[in-house]
Amino acid sequence: MFYGLLLAGGKSSRMGQDKRLLKIEGQSLLKRAIDLLEQSSASRILISGDVDEHDCIPDLLPDCGPLGGLHAVLHFLDNESGLDGSPLLVIPVDMPMLDSNTLTALLDSIGESEACQYENEIFPCVFRMTSNLKDHLDGLFAEGKELGGKRSMKALLVAFSAYSVSTEKISDQTFKNMNHPDDWEPIRK
Repeated sequence: MFYGLLLAGGKSSRMGQDKRLLKIEGQSLLKRAIDLLEQSSASRILISGDVDEHDCIPDLLPDCGPLGGLHAVLHFLDNESGLDGSPLLVIPVDMPMLDSNTLTALLDSIGESEACQYENEIFPCVFRMTSNLKDHLDGLFAEGKELGGKRSMKALLVAFSAYSVSTEKISDQTFKNMNHPDDWEPIRK
């Protein structure tokens, strides 16, 4: 059993338009990501941010990026039912080339680790839902809210000694994210 977390709370400022609404083959990136988590057999899908027509978990600390979304979701789950150490698969809304095989292989690789990622990639990633993770994020944000350095997903993966999975047999395109219109144009076509 694992939960899927879709990070969909970004401002899309570099893209110049809401990335969640960009379409590939008539399907929005938001719908595509939700479907991907369903295909990967997530027992529950959580969406961070504020997305019309979806039950979402708003950030407790606005403008804190992906860590802020993860932080809010951990607090939500802890209040709802507690944090039981189950895997939480984290994907951003702006990686349209991800596929369920890539996600399943990552989930299968976490073993007893607290976190797991593909080598040299930040997303997708998996964290175990624990009080230790929630407390770590609480501590980081108690010190400040500026992003970068130790308040980045990369630093969090290092802090939790993320197990690194080889990308040798996976296309680089799988991990491509859409931040700028130049990133989007080749995918759209």
